[in-house]
Amino acid sequence: MQSLIVQNVTKTFETPKKQILTAVNDVSFTIEEGTIHGLLGPNGAGKSTLISMISGILKPTTGHIKILGIDVVTETETTKKLLGIVPQEIVVEMAFTVEEVLYYFSGMYGVPIAERRARILEVLHDLDLEDKMHERARNLSGGMKRRLMIAKAILHKPKFLILDEPTAGVDVSLRQKIWALVRRLNAEGTTILFTTHYLEEAENLCESITLIDHGQIIKDGKLKDIQKEFSKNMIHFELFNHAVSHMANVQMSGNEYEYPMTALGTDMAALTAHYGDNLKSIRSEAASLEDVFLKLTNRV
Repeated sequence: MQSLIVQNVTKTFETPKKQILTAVNDVSFTIEEGTIHGLLGPNGAGKSTLISMISGILKPTTGHIKILGIDVVTETETTKKLLGIVPQEIVVEMAFTVEEVLYYFSGMYGVPIAERRARILEVLHDLDLEDKMHERARNLSGGMKRRLMIAKAILHKPKFLILDEPTAGVDVSLRQKIWALVRRLNAEGTTILFTTHYLEEAENLCESITLIDHGQIIKDGKLKDIQKEFSKNMIHFELFNHAVSHMANVQMSGNEYEYPMTALGTDMAALTAHYGDNLKSIRSEAASLEDVFLKLTNRV
């Protein structure tokens, strides 16, 4: 089943001078249930506008958006109960304690009264906020406020979770904890839409991506397939002893050898069988997500 369907969505805005600006232009993509999907693009590409429409904050000028088969525009309240959203900006209720904030939002999302205390303690534990339970939100550090925002978003165990730059401005340790939590929530059945400027983060977490620029999709699909498309399709290897007979199509490149890749597993097995213990190292040359991003957005 598809958790998200975005179909021919366009969003325009009218400026004070009556000019029409197009922030999102005829965008269509889907996200399969149970996956982690990256929404990537340069600053000003239209990501925030698109997320605002998916979450029901903005209405599309044209097109349709469905979450788990339910239309976001016509059934906004229903879809909001299925969603958890961590916005890019830090927004917390400064005057209240962490526990009070979470109790309020658990009620807002319909968590039964009998379950709220246990659920709050659970998310506090997941995000290492237990010792801050009675601390007022205004006294939390920036990283702790970010954790509190994530806690608010997952209290009701949403079916679909939107994480908009969830690790922006956090330290390496907290980033690793957020990654682990994202993977665990996904393993438990939550579909996740993830935006980030850290491309290595998307590469580690996401199974599929949608890359947008100037309000339009420039690439969409499985991450591995996209990386394969942009790879040089060569296997590189080094030998301990160079005085050996070589397989056909093997070429010298500096201090190592190259072999044209057709099927990675089969080719690796063939090279290993031929060179055996003489292999010093062997690797495939796959394009990084950064390579793909720079080429598609014409940043190189």
